[in-house]
Amino acid sequence: MAWKSDHIPPLGGTTRGIIAILTAVSLLSFSDALVKMSGDSFGLAQLVLLRSTVAAVLLAAWLLPMHGRSSLRLTRRGWVWARSLCLAAMWLSYYAALPAMSFALAAACYYTAPAWMALLGRVLLGMTIGGTAVALSLAGGLLVVSPSTDTFTPLLLLPLAAAAFYALAGLITWSRCQAESPGAMAMTLNLCLVCVAAAALLLLSLFRPGGTESFVLALWPRLTLADWNLAFVLGCLLAVIATAVATAYRVAPTPVVGVFDTAYLGFAAIWGAVLFGDVPTAREALGIALIACSAILMSGGRQERKDHFS
Repeated sequence: MAWKSDHIPPLGGTTRGIIAILTAVSLLSFSDALVKMSGDSFGLAQLVLLRSTVAAVLLAAWLLPMHGRSSLRLTRRGWVWARSLCLAAMWLSYYAALPAMSFALAAACYYTAPAWMALLGRVLLGMTIGGTAVALSLAGGLLVVSPSTDTFTPLLLLPLAAAAFYALAGLITWSRCQAESPGAMAMTLNLCLVCVAAAALLLLSLFRPGGTESFVLALWPRLTLADWNLAFVLGCLLAVIATAVATAYRVAPTPVVGVFDTAYLGFAAIWGAVLFGDVPTAREALGIALIACSAILMSGGRQERKDHFS
């Protein structure tokens, strides 16, 4: 598959992409807050399977009656599935890291995604982006999460890998999936997540590794009615999030969307204050401000793209 982009940015695409990604990260931060409040009862594969099953059913119930089967038709099936596999790897890598390290440190590593997007976009697509914007984004993220210098271990490769997978998925969406509808890409993503989670559950049932009470290795913990209701709510949120993310990376340049994606940290601070009483400190507020500055620089910067890559 040659990395050749024939994409002509739609009129107003950058603005639409920014709105879509801000909607997505606001809902994603709320979803993660719900998991933080009540998600300890799940296993990793179980949670992914239930959440994506609900999201896929809701997407089908919305798309099929309104637009028919054509709304789920893919033009570049291979690229859409490659994108979905990257996102599945991102979620599994990031969630697997959370039990082994603080959320702050994992988030700091994950929000290197804009830097990955800028680097991979330049190498694969010839896109250029100001280094100052990326540096401000990373500095702001580090200030917000304040990782400790004595906690750097090989486990950090998991959230760093998640950031790289997410960046690659964004580049694929921008350069290869312009002809795809956001609904079809969201549906494909959730079908991919269901398949990956089901395969993980099958492997767990066959090999029964030790530590099955852990979040990562748990096969199928018993769920209460409240747990089932939570899985349904998370699935509803994921259906909207997946569609909004697909829209954002389809109509706006990847590095621009990637920096606004870091607004997740700001929304997380808001949900933390509202739901957990965690009011941002002055240092965290400064970090959020730096992220906002990087977003302004990124959206105003000139985006260049080569005609081909080989």
